[in-house]
Amino acid sequence: MVASIWRKLSAIVRIRRERSRARYHLAAMSERELQDCGMSRAEIAYELTKPTRRK
Repeated sequence: MVASIWRKLSAIVRIRRERSRARYHLAAMSERELQDCGMSRAEIAYELTKPTRRK
């Protein structure tokens, strides 16, 4: 039981860290890189303001 809870918690932490890293990389992209991805600064700003809990 404790091991199961620990696995779930560690999975949640891992996912949150991955999302945080992805948001950091998006924020660091240049305008050219964003255009290549088909994204705008407004979309990035929206993504950065979302709570980390949201999917």
